[in-house]
Amino acid sequence: MVVYTLRHSRRARTDIQRLDPVVAQQIRNKLRWLCENCDNRPHKALKGEHKGKFTLKINDYRALYTFDRRTRVLTVHEVGHRSKVY
Repeated sequence: MVVYTLRHSRRARTDIQRLDPVVAQQIRNKLRWLCENCDNRPHKALKGEHKGKFTLKINDYRALYTFDRRTRVLTVHEVGHRSKVY
């Protein structure tokens, strides 16, 4: 199993810090899981303004991310409530 390295944009880091600690921990856990399972799951591609990014559902929140299979890096760009992140 190949594990991806997790990176956060400045915005994603700020987004997570502003959340309730319990929700933030759930998001961190799900992102760690994604790094371990990135090659074994389908990714939901986004369109329009966020073309080239993918979305991960975490309860009522969404994380927008990209990943590079060559370098094995997963980058989180934005995290927010599903009604506001898109």
